[in-house]
Amino acid sequence: MKRLSVGLLGIPFDYGIHLVGGRPGARFAPSRIKKEFFKLIKNSKLFDFLKIVDYGNVDPKSRKVKETHELLRKSVLKIIKDGAIPIVIGGSHDNSYGSCKAVKEIYRKVGGINIDAHYDVRPVINGKINSGTPFRRLLDDKILIGKNFIELGLHSPRNLVEHYRYLMQKEATVLKLDSINEIGIKKTMNKALKIASKNTNAVVFDIDIDGVQKRFAPGCSAPCIKGFT
Repeated sequence: MKRLSVGLLGIPFDYGIHLVGGRPGARFAPSRIKKEFFKLIKNSKLFDFLKIVDYGNVDPKSRKVKETHELLRKSVLKIIKDGAIPIVIGGSHDNSYGSCKAVKEIYRKVGGINIDAHYDVRPVINGKINSGTPFRRLLDDKILIGKNFIELGLHSPRNLVEHYRYLMQKEATVLKLDSINEIGIKKTMNKALKIASKNTNAVVFDIDIDGVQKRFAPGCSAPCIKGFT
């Protein structure tokens, strides 16, 4: 059986959290996550069908968001061209822009799934590209296709109505946490994958750690009591 290739890439950059007034620290996550991950899978049967390559970490440009995203784009592009599926570990959520841009270059028609407590479609104000802006930039720049973009696990009190209206204008799909709890995660994911993959060539899958209950992710910048396990 041919082994599937996966490329792990860290992006230790969380200036976008600082710009939105959050609690920085996500820059320490990539190296720590990879360290614990490789300890967990030591002698695992995963290697029978997975080839896992650590591509190291992107060396970010201090306080330079666009330049760092461009470095990330190039790194993700290399992983795809090497024939591997990129798994990018952040870092602040704004970094998703660089990753998705690389996928767009190769696959052209791209859908997206985002697990998150927030919409993360804030407008860029005064040039400040913060951790709340990635999906507005991706949708406005036509990197992601609106009708193939779905957000999962949103918390109603933590999001602005105008951000929801923006997503509706882009023909995106929103499934809030309460709805997911009613229909179950299996049906939710089947629906999400169906929406994101319809007439597209690739799907990007995002997980913002604030979509997870804070007992599992206490170090998150914006921890929530509710969320996924």
